[in-house]
Amino acid sequence: MKKSLIITLALVFVLGIAGTAFAAANPFVDVPAKHWAYDAVAKLANAGIVDGYNDGTYRGDKNMTRYEMAQIVAKAMVKSDKADAETKALVDKLAVEFSSELQNLGVRVAKLEANQSNIKFTGDVRLRWNDDEAADDSKFYERFRINMTAAVNENTTFNGRFAMNHNEQGTTGSDDAKVAIASLTTKNVFNTGATSTIGRYAEFLGQTGYLVDTTGTGMVDGVKFTAGNALKVTAGYADFAAYNPDKAATATEAATQGVKDAVYAEAKYNTSKATNINATYFETKGIRNVDYSIIGAGFTTKFAKDWALTGDYFQNGDVAGDPEAYVARISYKGANKSVPQSWGTFVEYFNWESYATPVALTGSNMILAQTDRTAANLNEGVEGFGLGVSYTLAKNIVMEGFQTFNSEYTDSKVDTDNERTRVQVNFYF
Repeated sequence: MKKSLIITLALVFVLGIAGTAFAAANPFVDVPAKHWAYDAVAKLANAGIVDGYNDGTYRGDKNMTRYEMAQIVAKAMVKSDKADAETKALVDKLAVEFSSELQNLGVRVAKLEANQSNIKFTGDVRLRWNDDEAADDSKFYERFRINMTAAVNENTTFNGRFAMNHNEQGTTGSDDAKVAIASLTTKNVFNTGATSTIGRYAEFLGQTGYLVDTTGTGMVDGVKFTAGNALKVTAGYADFAAYNPDKAATATEAATQGVKDAVYAEAKYNTSKATNINATYFETKGIRNVDYSIIGAGFTTKFAKDWALTGDYFQNGDVAGDPEAYVARISYKGANKSVPQSWGTFVEYFNWESYATPVALTGSNMILAQTDRTAANLNEGVEGFGLGVSYTLAKNIVMEGFQTFNSEYTDSKVDTDNERTRVQVNFYF
């Protein structure tokens, strides 16, 4: 950062200080009296906010380090009680921006951080393209989300999300705007050490999200409690009806695989720094004639640098034959939105017997291979392979792709003729 820019910012501060004398003499040999920044530099030096070098120069064209800027901010903080409200606000913002450097200088900034806006905003935009082999059509989807968090007190935090989706197919389309998340999370509720979440929130169960994954959309209305550290246990009761129970492509599948109210519990345990395991229970009544009493187990282990193996297994005891489902995935690295050109990939095998899980609740990719069912093949499951890639095009811009292949029905081993392709670009801000 050029010192001339710092002068421009700091001049606002200096002009807001009452009683500061104007410097009569040139404090630096390389800042002539006719220079446009002469008055600002003179006042800053006279106020003790900026220093020159031992040879009497200021070196205004030299790049300034964050540490040097933090020193200027620290000196301005000392004198900010004499400044007007607008100038104080500027100093406070600078203090938060350089808080790490100020902490190293031993300057307290907690009070200034507390004076900043209590609501923190983030957001993202997603552009997605899906190709449906069976239906022989392609669709474009756009999604816009604003996320917010706000501390109610030292234990309770509000989380909110507003989302707008636009889906296109040829010349037809639909817009969907909704409050996707509106929940309150409280730590150490009733002095039990547990954390409670109540309201509309997002839920993820298992290792892969193929049982429940509403992290993209939210829309789970209920309450849950989480307790523990190495062994973390979550239990909840929620209404999933708002999370698109008709997400499956056909009306027949939507009617039998959507759910409403559910009770669930999950225990996760870190067996080592590289491995964690989980056990899951999920009980719900289907919209019509399919009920689910699901037990599941899974694991993720980092078996080599940048490589991980993940598995999920589920069984539904409320359907004749106790249908089962499982997925195995090997992954390498992964795109980091903060690191341009970072990337990752994974390959997985999935085998889902019909009614093993309510596929309407998964936001994961496996559902892409399951949505061509008709009345004739509704009682068959689907198995196949998936390949995913991710790549950071630029900071906060990530491209992702997913492709299913060799998908077939689990009983008849007949090709589903419904491979899916998904490509999307995510923009974060």
